[in-house]
Amino acid sequence: MTHSAAPRAYLVGLSTFQAQPLLGEYEQGSLCLNACGLIVADEWVRSAANRKGIAIDAWRITPNQLQSIVFLHMPITLTSGLAGGLTESLGSQKPWLLSSFIASFKAAAAKRINLRLNQVGQLVWQRSYSEHLISDAARLSQLRHQLQAVEP
Repeated sequence: MTHSAAPRAYLVGLSTFQAQPLLGEYEQGSLCLNACGLIVADEWVRSAANRKGIAIDAWRITPNQLQSIVFLHMPITLTSGLAGGLTESLGSQKPWLLSSFIASFKAAAAKRINLRLNQVGQLVWQRSYSEHLISDAARLSQLRHQLQAVEP
C-alpha cells in the first residue's frame, strides 16, 4: 500500500570539477555569473520543473558550486509487519529520486556548457554530490537564510 508522505527537504551541494571557478566571479562583493553559470541556473530550474516529485527551494551558485534546498515528494510504502501492523519503509540511503535528478541535471548542464565552450567531453562536475536531510523547520529556515546571503 502506498501513501503520500510529507515532503522531505535536503540540502544538496554540487561542485565543479577540481573546484574550478567555472560559473562566474565576484566583482565588488557580488557574484557575476558568466555564460556557464547562467546555463547552470537555467538548467537547475528546468530540470526540477520537468521532474515529478522534485521541488527546488532556495538555491545559490558560487564560482565553483551549486547549493540548493530540494524537496522530495516521495511515496511511503506501507507493509504488513510480523504482528499484522503496518510499518513504513523509507530507507536511510540516498534517495533514488534525488540521485536520479542530480545525475540528469549534471549531464544536461555539462552538455550545454561543453557545447558553449566548444570542448565536448570535458568534465564539468565533481563525481558525487553532498546531500543532508534537513531535520526540522528551524534548520530549514536557517539554511534558507544562508543560501540567500551574499558571500564573496
